[in-house]
Amino acid sequence: MEIEEALQDLESQGWLDDRRFAIEMASGPLTRKGYGPRRMRAELERRGVDGEIVEAAVAAVYESTGDELDAARRALERRTKGPGDRASAGRFLERRGYSTGVILTILDEIEFDIEG
Repeated sequence: MEIEEALQDLESQGWLDDRRFAIEMASGPLTRKGYGPRRMRAELERRGVDGEIVEAAVAAVYESTGDELDAARRALERRTKGPGDRASAGRFLERRGYSTGVILTILDEIEFDIEG
């Protein structure tokens, strides 16, 4: 009972705010890592954030930073090894949490060296 009261006090004072936490995580560390919407959702849910709050945070991030396609392009550009070959670029974007449609669009945009 004491723990619940303490948590309620912290929440009422604004110290515990899942919405603010989710938006800060999604627009900060998760965006800097180049995570797509699927990976952002998974990371926030892993941290115990409610699904409705997760969806709102992910939507807010993509409204403010551009669409998923632009985010995936930026993630691949920042990749230290460069895009690599078609298969490795696709796997990289998939691990980052981008949708199949976005990955295929980007792979079609890039000219890959046939040898590498």
